[in-house]
Amino acid sequence: MPSATRRILLYLILLSAIITAAAALSLAYNLNAITDHYQQLAQEMGRTFFKELVIVRRWNASMGGIYAPVTERLQPNPYLDDPHRDLTTTDGQRLTKVNPAFMTRLLAEMPDHTAENIQFRITSLNPINPHNAPDAWERAALQTFERSAVEHFAVVEEPGGRFLRYMGRLVTEQACLGCHAKQGYQLGDVRGGIRVSLPLAPFEAAAAGGRRQSYWVHGTFWLMTLTLLWVGGILLLRNVAQLEGLNRYMKDLNKQLEVAALTDSLTGIPNRLYFDQQLETHMISSQRYGVAFSVIMLDLDHFKQINDHYGHPVGDRVLREFSQIVKQQLRLTDQFARWGGEEFIIAAPHTLLDHALTMAERIRAAVAECNLATIGRVTASIGVTEYRPGETAMALLERVDDALYRAKANGRNRVETG
Repeated sequence: MPSATRRILLYLILLSAIITAAAALSLAYNLNAITDHYQQLAQEMGRTFFKELVIVRRWNASMGGIYAPVTERLQPNPYLDDPHRDLTTTDGQRLTKVNPAFMTRLLAEMPDHTAENIQFRITSLNPINPHNAPDAWERAALQTFERSAVEHFAVVEEPGGRFLRYMGRLVTEQACLGCHAKQGYQLGDVRGGIRVSLPLAPFEAAAAGGRRQSYWVHGTFWLMTLTLLWVGGILLLRNVAQLEGLNRYMKDLNKQLEVAALTDSLTGIPNRLYFDQQLETHMISSQRYGVAFSVIMLDLDHFKQINDHYGHPVGDRVLREFSQIVKQQLRLTDQFARWGGEEFIIAAPHTLLDHALTMAERIRAAVAECNLATIGRVTASIGVTEYRPGETAMALLERVDDALYRAKANGRNRVETG
């Protein structure tokens, strides 16, 4: 066998071994990444569930507890030491006070979430209600809170299968002292926690599907690559340098085309097509996992006058400077895009309406305080709204556009909600 052929065969064998090893390493990495992704998703769901419970409890505490009719299911809380625990209305109906801890227990027994096998309970190392005494895992978690931890995760085996257990700590606030001051708690003390148990079966099923796809993709890639390598061996080796150069060129070109398709050429920020894609992602996430997000629409006031008086080149520079001012006020997770003309739009994930209003007001003030090149100060009108689960993208955008229109109609340089 000629030495040249022998060398080519050796190169083919060596390259085949490298491709096989690379495919195996890539597969292992992707399998691990898929597992980590769904574990982190489960942890985030547990954390979000806990935060929502804390919000409801704070609302209850801020009201000083709420009264509800006494029924067979709802009996007075024997562990609530309150002289006004039980009341009778003028028409004879009996009412009993439901404090945050009792409300948490009642919520945990509701069928809406127990049907999905999501469980949660309040617990403490020093409980008023003995039913809230911790089990061994909860006790260990609560002890970590005493050492300044704020949350605790673990995967445990339970009768219903594998569960992710998440516990977040409860810190004593002013509204809590009415019930807990007599126990010796002071503001800022850790008085307990809420444990949330999420079944891992749905996440593990989704991860299994991702792993199957990864096996298929890597296996197909490996088989096709080796087939092409051996069938076109001599030709491939002869032209490998040229092909690699072409491959790099095509990848760079595709990246440039992708960036160009999703970027506004004037301001350098994402365009409407990019924002539409991100909006769809946020809507799916909100409907599936209950994650809130808000949308902010901005419009430069009297921009037509700027173009008419100073010319379009100056107007273009104003748009660029305006977009940079807004970007400086945003978080890394916010998506900012040019909607069209002098209109811009922001998607703020994990953001409720009140927080979005704060962000919008900060942006409005930053714009109003900046001196732009040539023309001095400009202002912006802003509309803000929060996504309502189940509504369409068109409905959401119409609401935020209506809010922006009201800001314009009510005098400009202001923020309105929709």
